[in-house]
Amino acid sequence: MKKVKAYLERKQQTIPPKMHSSFLSRLSDLLKEGYTFHESITMLLPFHVKDSHTVSKRITDVQRNGLNVVDVFKLLGFPNRLLLPLNLASVHGQLQQTITVLSINTAFFEGAKKRLNNLLMYPIFLFSILFLLFTMFRIYFMPNMESLIGSRGNESSDNSLAWTGYLLQMPNIFIFAAIIGFSLIILSYLAIQRLSLEKQLQIYLKLPIVKSWYRLLLTRVFAREMGGLLESGMSLQQSFEALNYQKEHQVLRYIGEQMKDKVVHGESFSQAVFLLDSFTTELFYFVVHGENSGYLGRELSLYSEFLSQEIESKLSRYISIVQPTLFLILAIFIIGAYLAILLPIYNMINIV
Repeated sequence: MKKVKAYLERKQQTIPPKMHSSFLSRLSDLLKEGYTFHESITMLLPFHVKDSHTVSKRITDVQRNGLNVVDVFKLLGFPNRLLLPLNLASVHGQLQQTITVLSINTAFFEGAKKRLNNLLMYPIFLFSILFLLFTMFRIYFMPNMESLIGSRGNESSDNSLAWTGYLLQMPNIFIFAAIIGFSLIILSYLAIQRLSLEKQLQIYLKLPIVKSWYRLLLTRVFAREMGGLLESGMSLQQSFEALNYQKEHQVLRYIGEQMKDKVVHGESFSQAVFLLDSFTTELFYFVVHGENSGYLGRELSLYSEFLSQEIESKLSRYISIVQPTLFLILAIFIIGAYLAILLPIYNMINIV
């Protein structure tokens, strides 16, 4: 009960995930108007947190103890994927611009999640109804048909009943396969997380479907954060140190350490990107162009924006495929239900 109580209290003291984008957008507007970070947070808390009075006190204590902006967002329940750019923004000083970009990206992913939930709701409802119908067929329809056809002792009728039994088990087989599939994915993920960062990276970059997404996401994060650090005027060495100091993204930290070692030993930044083979192919060409033009930070930031658009486009395309796929599965189940009912009836007609 203590854990449940602590969880409920914590929930009332954090910003719900569906409100992250609106909070970041309003915070960016207030910072742009000239309000301080503390003033902006204090003004927004009552509109986004239920127990805002307690949270406001805790934020004041955090800032009095000399902790940074990231600790405030961590207190408000923001995930690590958002804490990383905020952490590095506190280093390169572009906090308001970073919050603006994060609000736009978060709004897209919140919209995509909401769209996916809406797409899944109707097919899942239909699937639940079909599952109940199949269960009723197995309980009431099958015994009656077995007793009726069994008295006639026809082999073809027995075969039709066998097929009917198989068809009525389709939803159970689908659910069982889905549970096994999700369980294997979760167990595999937990097993991979126990490995070293080097082995994790190697595995993710070899998995058939995962590797393309992993490269895209990793490249976008690296290009965005490294570009922001370099654009702020920091040297390459200082930028690597900032990446290696953060704790929100361990894989990015590992890659930063590897690249720093290569640069220290005489490799150029572009060669270090090429030799690691952890990013998309296009990043190397953007880095080479940035080194030649003298605007490496800007080139990286532009490429991260391009990758964000590509990720959003792919995600939207995949979401649009989800509902037709589910309806196709439902159609197969419906055809199976019709066949399960009609096969024994047709055999009875032939016997008569």
